[in-house]
Amino acid sequence: MKLTRQHLLLGALIAIGAVSGGDWLLKSMIQGPLDERRARTEQLEEEVEKLEKVLAAGRRAGKKIDAWQKRSLPADTELARSLYRSWLLERIEAAKLQSATVDSGSAVKRGGAFRAIPFTIRAKGTLDQFTQFLFDFSQASQLHRIQSLDLNPVGTSGQFDVAMSIDAIMVPGSKQRDLNRETASQFLASADVADYDVISRRNIFGVGSTMLDPRRNTFVTAIIKSNGEPQVWFTMRVDDKVLKLRQGDAISVDEFQGTIAEILARDVVIDADGERWLLSVGDNLTEGFPVPPER
Repeated sequence: MKLTRQHLLLGALIAIGAVSGGDWLLKSMIQGPLDERRARTEQLEEEVEKLEKVLAAGRRAGKKIDAWQKRSLPADTELARSLYRSWLLERIEAAKLQSATVDSGSAVKRGGAFRAIPFTIRAKGTLDQFTQFLFDFSQASQLHRIQSLDLNPVGTSGQFDVAMSIDAIMVPGSKQRDLNRETASQFLASADVADYDVISRRNIFGVGSTMLDPRRNTFVTAIIKSNGEPQVWFTMRVDDKVLKLRQGDAISVDEFQGTIAEILARDVVIDADGERWLLSVGDNLTEGFPVPPER
């Protein structure tokens, strides 16, 4: 039988159709389901990963709750109120704050399941005393935090009126019958209260104010002769007292340490920190003018 051109074309079309049909069959019957299964597998893996993260977070939260329960106030509200108020008064007494009152309010919900008892402290004291109180408060392994703080200077006495509101937390499930009295120094930058003395020395709560800086409030107020010898008077306004010094006497005001090197008619020369400083009547200790050592 002789193959005509039409037969050849028909055969080619049949072959092409067979290939196309096979490709369609491969994609629809085999490749398609495989792709769907692969996509479903990836989706399930993502869901598993999300669930594992949720479970891990739950385990971490569980450990945190266990730790929080140990630091929590007792679940009994009145017991918790009494114990924590007594603890605050102990800290106030240790810091030597004065005229202190501690009040508390009704327990309120915080963060859903937690409850908090609000406390209010009013007291009076210096920045040194208040710094000591904050140090002890921050070291305590209690679930508490300061909600608000107000410091108001009392004239030029160096004292502050302190008003502070605090939340003390009760965690559900806590079996505490007393306060956790451990210290937790990891909450602070330093475990040594002396490292915080800079707060009172630099009066960081009074920006632009020199009211409480003893050096800025110590003035050369007079130069006289007493028993034939020159004497310089320094008036210390913060402490409300007068230093009456002669040549060779030491002077110590806050961080300023020096020796009276020379007393002139209207000026005084002080040796301090390896240098000599000239102050005139009316100057405070921060207004000294450096002079050559041979003066």
